[in-house]
Amino acid sequence: MKKLLLFLLISSPLFGQNLLTKAHAHNDYEHERPFYEAFSLGFGSIEVDVYAVNGQLLVAHDVKDLKATRTFQNLYLDPLVRVLESGKAGNFHQLLIDSKTSADSTMPLLVKAIEPYKDLLLKNKFRIVISGNRPTVSDYVKFPAWLTFDGRSNEEVPSFLASHVVLESEAFYKFGIWNGISPMTPAVRLKLKTYVDKVHAAGRVVRLWATPESLMAYQTLLDLGVDYIGTDQLVALAEYLKVSR
Repeated sequence: MKKLLLFLLISSPLFGQNLLTKAHAHNDYEHERPFYEAFSLGFGSIEVDVYAVNGQLLVAHDVKDLKATRTFQNLYLDPLVRVLESGKAGNFHQLLIDSKTSADSTMPLLVKAIEPYKDLLLKNKFRIVISGNRPTVSDYVKFPAWLTFDGRSNEEVPSFLASHVVLESEAFYKFGIWNGISPMTPAVRLKLKTYVDKVHAAGRVVRLWATPESLMAYQTLLDLGVDYIGTDQLVALAEYLKVSR
């Protein structure tokens, strides 16, 4: 059934259009159809939380929700491989993997799971980003080039590791308080714009988390140059980005 659904999705005329490359599906696995819903809407980026449990990578936000049947392999890696092999990934170009367990326990499992498909990733210029519990920056050089890491504003990345950190993410609340209903204050706007410009000047792209969910918030973040607009409300963001400029 899933293979049939994927065939229908990649055959849709939506794909190939670059309307939603900035759309980022936050906590994607909590939706009724993990991976497939965001992909069918044309999202450019999808986020999944993983735990290393007894040699397996399991998908959940909290430990209490872990289930042996909900693996990284069957929920995300297998669908990703089928999409890339089809040559019809459309806007989808980034999978962000939030490691909930230690880097020492999680990274070897991630490398082992993904490595068989490294040539496919490179051929399609598809980006894998490791977030959450990551190795120390100085250890990034120990990992293969087809893996990248999620940067932070308080981390220094030496120039020889620049290719390992393409994305930088930060919590919105570090810049101030905003409900997304009334216009952003000039002070918060200046702080955020200064940060975005600094990240761009370093050659990286920007993602924020814990942002308000509203049409005003989506547009304000776009106007400020934020590269990935995260959401739990997939349809609302997709519909907005289809008509936004």
